[in-house]
Amino acid sequence: MMKNLQSIVTALMLLIGTSASAQIVLLVQEPANLAGSYNFTYSSSNGWGADMDTVAITAPAAFAYDGSATEDSLACGEIINPEDIDGKIAVVYRGECNFSLKARNVQDSGAVALVIINNVPGAPVGMGAGSFAEDVHIPVVMISNTDGASLRDSIMSGSVEMFLGNNTGLFDNNLGSYKPNIAGANSYAIPVEYAQSSSDFSVPVGAWVYNFGNAEATNALVTAVIDRDGTEVYNETSAGANIPVGDSAFFTLPEYAEDGYEEGLYTITYTIVEDNTDEFPDDNVATASFWINGEGLYSKSTVDPVTGPVGGNGIRPADGTEYEWCIALQSENAEATSLLGITFATLTNDFPLTGEAVQLSVYEWNDPITGGTVSFDDLNELTDNEFYDYPSDLQDEFVTHTFSEPVELLNGQKYLACATIFTDDMFLSVDAGLDYNVMYETYVDEVFFPVHNIDGAAWFPGGFGTDNIPAIVVNLGGPFGIADDFEALDITPYPNPTTDFITIPMGGVINGEVIVDVYDAKGAIVLSETLCQKSDKLRLDVTELASGMHTFNLTFEDKTSTSFRVVVTK
Repeated sequence: MMKNLQSIVTALMLLIGTSASAQIVLLVQEPANLAGSYNFTYSSSNGWGADMDTVAITAPAAFAYDGSATEDSLACGEIINPEDIDGKIAVVYRGECNFSLKARNVQDSGAVALVIINNVPGAPVGMGAGSFAEDVHIPVVMISNTDGASLRDSIMSGSVEMFLGNNTGLFDNNLGSYKPNIAGANSYAIPVEYAQSSSDFSVPVGAWVYNFGNAEATNALVTAVIDRDGTEVYNETSAGANIPVGDSAFFTLPEYAEDGYEEGLYTITYTIVEDNTDEFPDDNVATASFWINGEGLYSKSTVDPVTGPVGGNGIRPADGTEYEWCIALQSENAEATSLLGITFATLTNDFPLTGEAVQLSVYEWNDPITGGTVSFDDLNELTDNEFYDYPSDLQDEFVTHTFSEPVELLNGQKYLACATIFTDDMFLSVDAGLDYNVMYETYVDEVFFPVHNIDGAAWFPGGFGTDNIPAIVVNLGGPFGIADDFEALDITPYPNPTTDFITIPMGGVINGEVIVDVYDAKGAIVLSETLCQKSDKLRLDVTELASGMHTFNLTFEDKTSTSFRVVVTK
């Protein structure tokens, strides 16, 4: 997913008027046992093929074959069964050649649209333009391999009929809302220190609801439920409203605010109902989430509490090699933390990352933000020559750079945490599963993820739009260092003496690498391990150590360290 930076302003202006109010779907209408909407990606989101906002196609689906050795055509060559796909939605498999070549080949044989079945497990992916994009005028979508497998036999028997495109007006009663239409938190990962009061952190609750049907919606209602790890903490329903055909309404509900939030994954579920039965209920429920965590993680992108940061695909300015992408952070309780480092991921088109460097920076940002008016003239860099040098080709893998010295933060001060890319065709990973459209309007005095086109000497406060969020995670810790906090708690490892294992309670969750060096009574190092720590306890196997007194030295990611003695008995 690689957008041209020059088109961002226009795209942002059009967001509410077109994409935000368009209901782009892939529906199987026949046979009944397979009917419903399917998850998909589409080419026009990457700037090629027919514009899905303006497409509305109903047609049978049929496989296209190109005479290749495999029965399942890849459509990389001339189609040998044009009569079977003429006037129909052609279906092929991903692989071997670029997406636009497949599309051009089936288009030249009379297909009115193309469905590509993914050839690997997982969700459908974004489809790059490829060499033949300018020749393609039909809509192109991709579905998952599992959905393709479930549809395969029925497509081959000729019994599948699909609808593809904007389904506005397809049903009489059809209300809906999507990710760009719902309100949520201003960050998706928030350290608990930044959620100590309702003035420091709160969540607006509300949703745009669109009438995509042919009949007026009567007494439309929105209910919002927020749960924390399954425990309900908020439940509100809006007043009712009638929504005329082709119109929309924003439903505002009470703000969610606590004076002191508990840690946990919070999920906001919006549910839409009206007096008439909705004929397309798939878009009547929309969700957003945010994670208040004790791991010291702050991010505008998704950080899964179990699997970690979420990213994939990449974006960069089209007219410059060097660019800097940032996320903003500010808290009235920032002095309770210091900034230890930044986690990020990058990927390239056709060369390894080995030996490439990314600069990580933190700025004190002093320009005022008033009513959405933003400048970047008063930036004070707080880091100096902090680089992550890729040791190997870690394509799209999240890596962490720990600063040589923690950055001390001030209450109420705005900061930018940034990653700078210097190499052409090198991209910063993004979380494209979010959309800050409503939040961008709600938090008018905040900027979320600005991008700096260094070659063009220009800042773009909206980044690459509200739907592509840089997968940058800020790692925060105690203001005096992890080891200082550790020692201040006077934590005692146990059991001591021990024969096999030692447990070290941390007094709180420690997130990141911990280097453990163990010395015997003569000062010789007898054990050295680097552990990835994500809990409030550290457990070590000491069965290989000889009997006697041993000194354990722990070094944390912020370069602080602590030590203690343990007696091992056999």
